[in-house]
Amino acid sequence: MRAWFDQAVGLHGQGRLDEAARLYEQVLAANPNFMDARHMLGVVRAQQNRHQEAHDLIAPVAAANPNDALALANFGNVLAALERQEEALAHYDRSLALNPAYASAWFFRGNVLQLLLRYDQALQSYDRFLALVPNGADAWNNRATSLQSLGRIEEALESVRRALSLDPAMAEAQLNRGFCHLLMQDFANGLALLEWRKRMPEPMEARNYSQPLWNGAQDLSGKTLFAYIEQGLGDAIQYYRYVGYAQARGAKVILSVPNQLIALLSNASPQVELIGWGQVPPAFDFHIPLASIALAVGMRVETIPAADHYLSAEPERVARWKDKLGDHGFRIGIAWQGNQLILGSEGKAFAVSALESISRLPGVRLIALQKNAGSEQLTQLPPGMTVERYDFDQGPDAFLDTAAIMKHCDLVITADTAPAHLAGALGVPAWVALKFVPDWRWFLGREDSPWYPSLRLFRQAAPNDWASVFAAMEAELRPLIAHKP
Repeated sequence: MRAWFDQAVGLHGQGRLDEAARLYEQVLAANPNFMDARHMLGVVRAQQNRHQEAHDLIAPVAAANPNDALALANFGNVLAALERQEEALAHYDRSLALNPAYASAWFFRGNVLQLLLRYDQALQSYDRFLALVPNGADAWNNRATSLQSLGRIEEALESVRRALSLDPAMAEAQLNRGFCHLLMQDFANGLALLEWRKRMPEPMEARNYSQPLWNGAQDLSGKTLFAYIEQGLGDAIQYYRYVGYAQARGAKVILSVPNQLIALLSNASPQVELIGWGQVPPAFDFHIPLASIALAVGMRVETIPAADHYLSAEPERVARWKDKLGDHGFRIGIAWQGNQLILGSEGKAFAVSALESISRLPGVRLIALQKNAGSEQLTQLPPGMTVERYDFDQGPDAFLDTAAIMKHCDLVITADTAPAHLAGALGVPAWVALKFVPDWRWFLGREDSPWYPSLRLFRQAAPNDWASVFAAMEAELRPLIAHKP
């Protein structure tokens, strides 16, 4: 058995996971109490993203060996993968109490703390790791993310430079560097670095065609440009404006968008030919991701194409919702959570209960614009808090009813999610609740948005401080409500 185990460990070290797993299983079939084999098989299953199996294998090992720093740390990794972050953190802490020199535990502990939005503590963990492993490029990059989230942008840039000095091809670090520049409104450097998103793992997308990529230098007169959306629904709405750049250069634009947005964008200005997600036109001359057009044309913050609105709600739908909603009260549409599975979504959502004080202002009607995840919060509202709920956007098309409802709202209050972009594109007055250091598109320190004239930005005064955001909104709302006819 020991020979089988040693052979399995050798295969495991070579990355031959399936072969190693079979040998570990043979050892355990012969001796189910061989804890080292159970532990290592659990590690293999974790590496294969079979995290529940990994949990069931390593849990008894960690329980039976409370002084085994390695088993505790590996169990922490599995718990983190299962999104049981607080439990993971407790296991890392126990592991490090036993062995403070166990570098990997410091690194993974930092990652968990970052997910928990505890950026100061994450930074300390990365620093402890780097004191032990100074050439850890991933740690320098993750440290930069913590610094960026704390608003320490210049320090973040220095940390990401350290990462890139060790691994110049690290897409995550190059992209991080780009985000820092873009947050500071430095499009000259930031937009080029944003192209590193194409080398990131999913959900980023990089398409290749026999036709050339349009880089801004080729003449588009009389040519067909195939553009496509790579990312989320909010991105599609925001970047739609870029098609005007290509049309102004004489191109016919064919744009591939998520299927559920075709109906909404068919009313957009300027109009282009729309095709569904993943579709490719039979003939075109050049192609480009829609988000890359900004780089191709050398866009700067001062030249962001902005209009009072470039989307419209369907008139018949607007009329139907007028009848449903009525015109009484001060109507505030609210959306509090986006897709939490999207990279970079951490910290963007707020609890609907954070609007409790606003809901109690005289005449205020809160109208839910939230779909799917997050809607369950409406069953757990604080006593006396009321949020109106309606059935909307039940078909395959996204945001058609949402757009019509927004047109009947005096105001929209939203997290940094697709409804924020929808409201801005419709020209509807909206207040966006932003975390301390938000997505780069909202920049730093601004209350306005050059993308959307109808939006106003309310920022956390410190990381995780939503109370300051909604206190500021409430103070601004009182005179607006008082002066409504």
